[in-house]
Amino acid sequence: MRRAAAAALVAGSIVLTPALAFGGEAVDAATKAEDLLAQSKYVEALEAADAARDAIWAASPLIFRRALFVASDPTGFGIFDMRETGIFKKSESLVIYAEPMGYGFGRDGELYVIDLVLDFVITSKDGAELAKQEGFANFTLKSRVPNKEFMAKVNYDFSGLPAGDYTVTTIAHDKNSDKTGEFALDFTMTE
Repeated sequence: MRRAAAAALVAGSIVLTPALAFGGEAVDAATKAEDLLAQSKYVEALEAADAARDAIWAASPLIFRRALFVASDPTGFGIFDMRETGIFKKSESLVIYAEPMGYGFGRDGELYVIDLVLDFVITSKDGAELAKQEGFANFTLKSRVPNKEFMAKVNYDFSGLPAGDYTVTTIAHDKNSDKTGEFALDFTMTE
């Protein structure tokens, strides 16, 4: 029985050691948040948790937590109407709601600046590249705080495509870092 418990402890420490070794700043801030929470210092605990999130954010590549077709223009972060399918008539625009994460922040005086430039590539069902455009959109936000809740609304007009199945890949370039990220959505164009 003791051997099983000792083996479990050793196995647990082997699993935890890499996480702690690579956690660094994020682990330290999260531990501080836990300590402050235990002391009922809620504002300070949330600020320490934010510091842990900031460390993870800075280490992250540019990624998209969510990217999906929506039924109408989103009105803010997390405020959108889901679209049932990725099937569009030629007369319809493809409206995409996306939530980037891991982007950098520039400065404009006292303001933080988020600045993303978008490209797109359209491919056919068999993967053949049909069209692409670089720098077709620029998403910028200036704020007094380094916002982590940022959404991008992308409208595509692909009315010139014949009926068929396609993939649109949207590539984002962060002007405040060397990060690039992308997301791909499949869609069907009908007459």
